[in-house]
Amino acid sequence: MKRTGVHHLGLATLDIDRTIEWYTTKLGWTVGWCDVIEPEQGGKIKHVFFDTGDGSMVAFMCPEKVPGIPTEWATDINSAQGLPGAFYHFAFHCDDVKALEAKRDELIGRGVDVTPVVDHEWCRSIYFRDPNGLLLEYCATVRAFNDADKEMKHHDQPGPMVTDPADAKKVYQMLMGWRPAKDNSGRTPV
Repeated sequence: MKRTGVHHLGLATLDIDRTIEWYTTKLGWTVGWCDVIEPEQGGKIKHVFFDTGDGSMVAFMCPEKVPGIPTEWATDINSAQGLPGAFYHFAFHCDDVKALEAKRDELIGRGVDVTPVVDHEWCRSIYFRDPNGLLLEYCATVRAFNDADKEMKHHDQPGPMVTDPADAKKVYQMLMGWRPAKDNSGRTPV
């Protein structure tokens, strides 16, 4: 069997309706498949697969009153592990930098808080968060890898393709400084 890429990522949410609304209206993805799993021990698990448009999918599960499954957890993954916000993240392919810049404009037009384009030397990226706090990225590879790229060592990366210090700070905050806010109830929002 020929491997062609990732079939789907499986993630979790506390609010399936909000997640469906965000991914369909902000990213323009379509719902490919939904179901409700009814565990023997009670409760239910709502399950949705989003078609990303390139043959891969992103799925979310949302348990409701299932014995043994917590009713609250850190849906952003990183904060539960005590890690900076960039450690666990999910990157989606863009064909080239022009397509990446167009995707950034599209997301901004849909009200998504997106970083400026970040230059990683071998690729360019934009970053933003979903309503679960997950860090998402669109990325365009700009050159082929070479032998020096395979060495585990420091590689210079130009970073944000910006001159404004406020834009550079935004990139840093999005990647390293984000922590989920608590509302007045003490609950971490999804």
